[in-house]
Amino acid sequence: MNVPRILALFASLLFSVPSGFAQESVNNSLIAFTIPEKDLLPESVAYDTQTASFFVGSTRKGKVIRVDKYGKQHDFITGADHGLWMVIGMKTDSQRRHLWLCSSGGDNLVGYNRKDDKEGRPAGIFKFNLDNGELIQKYVIDKAGEAHFFNDLVIAGNGDVYATHMFSESRIYKISAASDKLKIFASDSDIRFPNGLTLADNGKDLFIAHSAGISKLNLESKHFTRLAAPGDVSLSGQDSIDGLYYYRWSLIGVQSDTRQVIQLMLNDEGSGFEEARVLERAHPMMNRPTTGVLVGSELYYIANAQFDNFNQDGSLFPMKRMYEPIILKVSVSK
Repeated sequence: MNVPRILALFASLLFSVPSGFAQESVNNSLIAFTIPEKDLLPESVAYDTQTASFFVGSTRKGKVIRVDKYGKQHDFITGADHGLWMVIGMKTDSQRRHLWLCSSGGDNLVGYNRKDDKEGRPAGIFKFNLDNGELIQKYVIDKAGEAHFFNDLVIAGNGDVYATHMFSESRIYKISAASDKLKIFASDSDIRFPNGLTLADNGKDLFIAHSAGISKLNLESKHFTRLAAPGDVSLSGQDSIDGLYYYRWSLIGVQSDTRQVIQLMLNDEGSGFEEARVLERAHPMMNRPTTGVLVGSELYYIANAQFDNFNQDGSLFPMKRMYEPIILKVSVSK
């Protein structure tokens, strides 16, 4: 998630395609579903394979909405329950029937007024029952004068959870399924503002998107490797990736600022990328695309988080300038 609420150049031209993008747009996505809450400001979407249900997390209301296989929607975890702040990265463990999510303090949240340098910015990882929404456990860092932020997480096959953390420190945290404790797992000075992360099907390679690109972390040796971008593709700065997903020895990335979804084909050694394919670019419904979830060979992703839809005084745009959250889906190359 791009945390600072900086008013974008095109914030007043919602759903219009900037002229510089017009000749380069790639429109492959279809509308999967929408949510009739214009002020939801969603950041994350997850999927439960057993019930064919989607879960959408709100940064504005600190809640999670469930969308069942028939399209029926309801609040699954309501705002302010269990001390939730903004709901950021979210994943399901369908086998163990757990819903995991990152929740952190921030200005998007209604009523949030804490100051980082005084009260500190709280952050936590929360584990809920995937069937009824009951809280199972939470792992919170909340210290005065310290700014913490858990950005995204991924679940390993054995139930271990890895999460990206930024602000006071840029590190990878781990919750071991065996100990059920939140601990710092690894860090690297080359990685700042770590964001999306995904685990290869070999169970050993953890790929991490950050402000300088994408790095691979070997979970056994804890060795980091920066992966070189292919050709003239940029993966840093404004082009850095938010949501990141592994698919058949490739990575799918959502580039929020440049309104693009790309597929990066890994080389045989996994030390870099040999090709980049644009799956979607400048879709007319994009307004801060963020993260998604792979369902088979399709990526379902938040198209319009609308994080820039704030006035200079911090108030949200009036509802007539907001749009229903849209979840798009796009097929992934084999």
